[in-house]
Amino acid sequence: MTSRTILSGLACALAVVSASALAAPASAAHAAACVAALKAHEAELAESVKAGEPREPVLLKVVRSGIAIIGTQYLAGVHEAEARELLNAAERDFQALPPAAAEERQATCLAEGEALYAHASPIERSLITTAAQRRIRRLTAST
Repeated sequence: MTSRTILSGLACALAVVSASALAAPASAAHAAACVAALKAHEAELAESVKAGEPREPVLLKVVRSGIAIIGTQYLAGVHEAEARELLNAAERDFQALPPAAAEERQATCLAEGEALYAHASPIERSLITTAAQRRIRRLTAST
């Protein structure tokens, strides 16, 4: 599965998220930095889940947060090509961070995504959770 497919699927899943639930979206660069941080965290957690550790509830929170943040940018009108470029740059920047700064960014972005999720309507939360569960199945599938 390509990053384009993932971004497209997540953006489409959030197409119905209301503007009121996601008021004052972050800048596209900030959102990309958060998504990059959360993707790195979800990769670590997915490996733990694959190894049999009971980390799936935490993984669900991380993936849901990333999807909620992606949704803000979709609703703000960020085009897929621009989002992909920003994410690629943000992933490179994240990899260059010292471990303490990386962990701090992950924690901050997780809190931001959880706040977005908490303010979503029940239907919006359902869409986000369904998309997150689908992503978790792909992340934790045996390869």
